[in-house]
Parts: sequence; C-alpha cells; structure tokens
Amino acid sequence: MPARFMSRIVQHRGRVAALSLIALAAMPVAHGVESSGISEQIDAVMSEAARTGMPVLALASTDSCEEAPRFRQRLGADPALQPLVARFAVVELRMSGDDKWTWKRWQERFDTHRRQSPQVFVIRADGRKMFSGDPPADVAGFLRRHLTASGQPIAARQADLYEAQLEAASRLQVAGDLAEAVRCVTPAARVPSYARPVVQSVAFRAAVADRLLRDIAQAGAEPAAGSDRLAVAEILVAAAEQYAATLPDVAREARERMAEIGREPEGRETLRQAQLLHHAAAAARRSAHRGLALYEQIIARHPDSAAAEIAAVRLRSLDGGQR
Repeated sequence: MPARFMSRIVQHRGRVAALSLIALAAMPVAHGVESSGISEQIDAVMSEAARTGMPVLALASTDSCEEAPRFRQRLGADPALQPLVARFAVVELRMSGDDKWTWKRWQERFDTHRRQSPQVFVIRADGRKMFSGDPPADVAGFLRRHLTASGQPIAARQADLYEAQLEAASRLQVAGDLAEAVRCVTPAARVPSYARPVVQSVAFRAAVADRLLRDIAQAGAEPAAGSDRLAVAEILVAAAEQYAATLPDVAREARERMAEIGREPEGRETLRQAQLLHHAAAAARRSAHRGLALYEQIIARHPDSAAAEIAAVRLRSLDGGQR
C-alpha cells in the first residue's frame, strides 16, 4: 500500500479522535448554570432549567415593596396563568436585607443596574437574558410571548435519555464509528429546545459535519491516482451512504464530488471499486467472516487493481496477519 494512502488513513483516524474536542469547543456555554455562582438555591434551579430547556422567570423586590406580593399572588393563584407559569422555573430574589449580596451577583451576571422594585426577569435555558423590567400588565400575553421565544422544554426523563445518548456517541466516536455516533445524537437534535443535552447534540453534529465537509473538499481538490484516488473515492462513497439521513449536507457534497469523478470511464470504475471496498468494510464491522468473504471476492474479480491491493492489506489485518 502506498505510503501516502497509509498517511491518509492515519490522518483520518486522528481527525475522528479529535472531534470530541472540536464538538466541545463548539458547544455554546450555558451561562447561569454551574458557573453562575449566584447562590446555591438559584444555581440549582437554573442548572435544572438548563438541563430540561425550561426558561427561568425571576421576581426581584425589596422587603418593603407592596406591588411584589400582589404580583406573586397573581402568578400563584390565577387559574388562567397556571399552565403558563408551570412551564417556567420560578425564582425569587430579595434586593435588600441578608440576600442583598445574592442580588448583587445576579445584577453582575445579567448586567442589570436598575434599582426599581419589583423587577421581572426572563432568562432562557442557555443563560441568555430575554427580558428585564417592570411587571407586565398583560401577564398571560407576556408569558406566552417569552415561552414562544424560549424553545420547547423537555421532560427530565428525556434529558436523561439525551445525556445517555451523548455519552454513547462519545464512546462510538472514540471507537472510530463516527456514523453511528452521529446517529446516536440525531433524535435530540430534532427537538427545538435550549436544553443543555439538546444544544450539545446539535453542536456535536455541526462539528462533525464541518470537519467532514472540509475533508471532502480537500479530497476533491487533491490530484490522486491509483490507490490514492481509490481512497478518496471510498471516503466520498462512505459519506454519501452513511450520512444521507443524519447529515444531508455532507452526503450531498459527497455525491457532487462523486459525480465529478464519474464523468470519465476510469472515474466510474474507480467509484465502483470504492463502493465494493466500502461495503466490505461495513460488513467486516458486523462480521469478520463476511468481511473476509467480500475482500476475497474483490481480489478475485479485480486482480491487479488498486482495489485488490487495498483488499489484500485489509484481509491480512482481519485474518491476524496469516495471509
């Protein structure tokens, strides 16, 4: 096998292993969760809100404020508001007395310097301040507008499920099965929520897609021949087939590159051999015996070809170096 092709494989594996760091770097920071340091109680509420995608409704007031108790009573007792209020994580802040330092940390975190009492805040699950100001006259309309803009909360059970999917995706990624890793986090990515595991799932898929698109662009830009050309074609075939449902942009770009290669008879034959190699590799991941049979078939049907050369190397690897 040419040294350049071996180098391409090593580079590809290195890229896959590095994707967890790329995905982590791409994940939006959920401010107001672990890093908020406002108070133990408020931090706990906001952490759970971030996990489930629920916005935070906060009421801040001084001890002497007369309007705050009326607003609080309305939120808690008005039957028309109950279904709306239930979709928020509610916190209360005292702007005076022993809790004034908590209020000060809240002000610093959300960059608010108003002194009026009471004040109402809406904080999105990812920590973004959506509103700060006086209590609204139309409370129901106010709550509906901010629920619409804050994404869809998910149940704690769903959050646990998505966290488990992220862990599984990480393990699959380390094992080199990137397609299955992306498939793991795809369900969470369909939920329009700012819940932390959903946001992380979206970021993971975006990071994978970005890297694969760059790989495809690089593969298409580099002139190649023989085994190198076949290696490029196999990368494109794999991307077109494995990511058709989960990363359609990646699959579409791969198909466009394949169409360019297939304009010439030699290119069409390269793609046919690449498909055979890809299908043999996929079969070998499920069953070594089936993979051996398909690689032997490639060698028998395409002797003295680049595909036979690659198949022979993979055969020896599958067979423990006995061939």
